[in-house]
Amino acid sequence: MPLNDTTFGFLILGLGLLFVLGLVFAVTSRVGRAPHGTATPPPGVHLPPGSWLPTLMALGAALIFAGLAFRPDDALANWVLFVPGALAFVGGVVSWVRAANREWRDTEHATHDDAPGH
Repeated sequence: MPLNDTTFGFLILGLGLLFVLGLVFAVTSRVGRAPHGTATPPPGVHLPPGSWLPTLMALGAALIFAGLAFRPDDALANWVLFVPGALAFVGGVVSWVRAANREWRDTEHATHDDAPGH
């Protein structure tokens, strides 16, 4: 079965995404670890927890743009790529906003005896 241009483009796009995500995972899993346990911020400083939601949103955006780029001549988009990408992107945005609101409420209603100004 010979590869046509569209199939070859999808293959290159998929392999490129997997390579970049694997590279980012490999670099971030080795860098940033404290040698003697977990580092903590100074008193009064609040740092949000880590999240995979930005990665989900980036993947959704990549699928949206791939759906717009690899489309049939008579269509607005390739709906097989566009719809899952839009769902992933919107779901990531909604989840991230909900997580930020939940974190904001927890931070504002918690007692901060050691924080300046509280």
